[in-house]
Amino acid sequence: MNRLSYLLTSIAILSLAFGNEVLSQEDDWCNQELRSQFSKLKKIRTSSTWFKVYQVENDVFAIAEPFNFQEVISYLILGEDKALLFDTGMGMNSIKTVVEELTPLPITVLNSHTHYDHIGGNHEFDQILAMNTQYTIGRSENGMDHSIVSHEVTQEAICLEKAKGLDTANYTIKPFKISELITHEHIIDLGNRQLEVIASPGHTPDAIVLIDKENGLMWTGDTFYEGPIWLFDPETDLVSYQESVNRLYRKSKGLKKVFTAHNTPIADPSRLKQLKDAFAQIMKGKKAPEVTEGTDHVSDEAVAFEFEHFSFFIRRDRLEEVGIIKR
Repeated sequence: MNRLSYLLTSIAILSLAFGNEVLSQEDDWCNQELRSQFSKLKKIRTSSTWFKVYQVENDVFAIAEPFNFQEVISYLILGEDKALLFDTGMGMNSIKTVVEELTPLPITVLNSHTHYDHIGGNHEFDQILAMNTQYTIGRSENGMDHSIVSHEVTQEAICLEKAKGLDTANYTIKPFKISELITHEHIIDLGNRQLEVIASPGHTPDAIVLIDKENGLMWTGDTFYEGPIWLFDPETDLVSYQESVNRLYRKSKGLKKVFTAHNTPIADPSRLKQLKDAFAQIMKGKKAPEVTEGTDHVSDEAVAFEFEHFSFFIRRDRLEEVGIIKR
């Protein structure tokens, strides 16, 4: 699947998953209406035309990028002494400028994983925590050149009017410096707020979720969100992913809100049980991939499994490896 096909398939699947709440590939990203959940949240004004900021909990802000088809969401979490920026988005505009308008506290960055749409602004910051994996270290050292990410700045993928100053011909993901390597169950103390890092490999080897136990909050990155969950890249491990979603469900007791990294920021914690049960159906061979009218859900390289509140887009060869479909 070439990059343009990948992009158009992405948008088509998003359209099927969310109906009128998302654009078709022919529509203009500059004129799209934001997803309805945002209208229910407190909007925080900033100087940015690219980012939209919303308060989603006490001292927690969702920093959304709705004018690119990824619709990625980063989070600023405030403590008394410092703040954590969980992901830094696409790197198409300065997220540091927005963060500095929201808080004077010193900022530490942590990524939910190191796919390019979550590390684009890392290079703007000095304090960066990172999982101690070779995958993470390689992403930090190498960044990604224009040939890898050029599809993100095509007319089909972005509203350039909102991304003022973006040089589309030279758009890259810049390398960044890790200040501290961390591991599973690392505790981040922000001052009167402690966050626990839970290793959640599967989507990538370095995927994590973040838990604020005292306040009943969880940030799931790309391990879960309400939309097509991508288990498509070569680094995806389905067995590890299932173990991770089972762990998330076990950790979900007492949660009040789940914050996700794409499309809409807030999901009900009950979705984590639905996630666990849905993926178990796939891994047991009890759920068949579906073809929805208007879009080919079955390609040479991937298949899709649809559920009520989310779906999975999975590489065919990964399903063959675990015996779910035949070679």
